[in-house]
Amino acid sequence: MGRLPNFLIIGAAKSGTTSLFQWLGHHPQICVSSLKEPNFFGDDANYARGLTYYKSLFRHAQLHQVCGEASTDYAKWPKFPNTAARIAQTLPDVKLIYIMRNPVERAYSYYVHINRNRPIRESFESYICRTTEALDASNYMLQIEQYLNYFSRESFLFLLLDDLVHQPQQVLQQVCRFIGVSESADLPRQLIMANQGSRHFEDTIRGKITAPFRSLPLVAAATTLLPQSWRDQAYHFLQQSAYGQAVRNQYLPRPMRAETRQMLMERFAESNRRLAEFLGRDLSFWEAAVRTSPDVMVG
Repeated sequence: MGRLPNFLIIGAAKSGTTSLFQWLGHHPQICVSSLKEPNFFGDDANYARGLTYYKSLFRHAQLHQVCGEASTDYAKWPKFPNTAARIAQTLPDVKLIYIMRNPVERAYSYYVHINRNRPIRESFESYICRTTEALDASNYMLQIEQYLNYFSRESFLFLLLDDLVHQPQQVLQQVCRFIGVSESADLPRQLIMANQGSRHFEDTIRGKITAPFRSLPLVAAATTLLPQSWRDQAYHFLQQSAYGQAVRNQYLPRPMRAETRQMLMERFAESNRRLAEFLGRDLSFWEAAVRTSPDVMVG
């Protein structure tokens, strides 16, 4: 039969939600959905499948466990305009976890994410001119306000990716307290961030560069016999060749222009100010990080 969840990680995309979801999945008192990012309450087609389908995502839950899922589309208003209302109607007592990061970095990281595994044919500047989806999702107060129409402040746990990276143990204990499970469970001591954008990019490039050669029977047979060090040397040679550089440039995310970075800092300034006041935290380090970084990191 399954059950309904006790908590939801609603976003933001590219802010550590996958890492937190995977960590919670190792907690003996927590059952996470069999499908990450079900986006049941946001997507109309998913919502039309009904509660029987949604409950089935937790059919493996044990009686003593609390249940939860993570769908970053839940914090993408106005793309999914009915999300908060649907959650409130179905799960009025649910606990909501919202993780945020530097909004400029998040927007760029999302652009890289949606272009993964394919040649990048559109610049970041062209993308944000064509659609405001990435920028809307980085306007955290805009997203929070949709939920405050239906939920109290006490229903939320607001987190920052910066804290999750630099103080993982404290943040994870905070999450455990919030959802009502033991803080002393035997879990991995170090939180491994799952969204390693640069590593994923390098893996993609390696696969694309070597694909034509791996399709050759003799090469495919040889690679099973050669030691890893020899294969790495062969790849290094291919990567440095004109062919390898051409392939790499097809998939390499174009850096954000300095004027775009400045424009986005100004665009998010008021939202960040309101968020800082709402959270009671100084968020000026976000602006400082973007100003001093020559490139916005992928992640």
